[in-house]
Amino acid sequence: MPDESLSFVESLGELVVEIEATCHWGVEPMIFHHSVVSVLVVALPAVSLLAAAQERKEFRYIVGSKATISITNNCGSITVKPSGNDEVVITAVSRSDAVTFENEQRGNRIELRASSRRQGAGLADYMVAVPADAFVSLRSSDGRLQAEGLRGDVILEAATGAVDVTNIADGHIHVKTFSGPVTLRDIRHSHLDIFSVGGDLNMHNVTESSVEAHSGSGRITYDGDPGTSGDYALTTHNGDLDISIPAGASVEIKSRSLKGEADQPIGSLDTIPAAGQKNHFLTPRGIAASRFILRSFRGKIHLNRP
Repeated sequence: MPDESLSFVESLGELVVEIEATCHWGVEPMIFHHSVVSVLVVALPAVSLLAAAQERKEFRYIVGSKATISITNNCGSITVKPSGNDEVVITAVSRSDAVTFENEQRGNRIELRASSRRQGAGLADYMVAVPADAFVSLRSSDGRLQAEGLRGDVILEAATGAVDVTNIADGHIHVKTFSGPVTLRDIRHSHLDIFSVGGDLNMHNVTESSVEAHSGSGRITYDGDPGTSGDYALTTHNGDLDISIPAGASVEIKSRSLKGEADQPIGSLDTIPAAGQKNHFLTPRGIAASRFILRSFRGKIHLNRP
């Protein structure tokens, strides 16, 4: 695995340590010899958590062009959408009285952080509306990260949480996860750097874009029309690659699988053989076409042309 993979695993280790400090505080066990007393003691915190689930807070900030918005929530999810103006509108939902929200604005930069004194996941959620051209950085552990409708640079980092990026144009998207799955939908004219140690990477209608996607053991899927100027480098070590491109799309495909097994001959274009590199010009030479470079060290490479 590349050196960057090792450094990323180390950074994820630091992230997990941080989670332990913010959302997973240990509690000394209390032993009771009467079952009725035990039930009452357990039930009271549950009622308290239910009451706290109704708490919502809203914050508003005015920012300038290309503002920087940094959000960390190791206790739940983060959702970011465009605000349509120069406002940053933050809705913070708490499901525990142990949760605290820290918000700070310094000039054109806003930093948000949720933390908790009590163990548990799903204790707090952020829903944030930002100017579409903002630089956005999202960080979580097991909470879902969602970004939709933005035009600036977007960084999303999670350990086991899922990452979902939708409807991005003219942006630069950076995604890193440990085992969390990554889904990219309706991305246009953008640059994507996607890395996961073991999560699946799913791309739907990622068009006219430059993509570098790597997964250590996860499956990589792509379906849609890549356009005529896309560049897609998709690599998985132990997982499969499933590629579905319309028959009318102009593409050039270079594929290499070192130790995977083929289940169809090359003439069918269903599965790329295990050994060696194959080049497929699925459009006449000289015609503008998107390029795919597909690599799997132990998995299969499937190509479908519906």
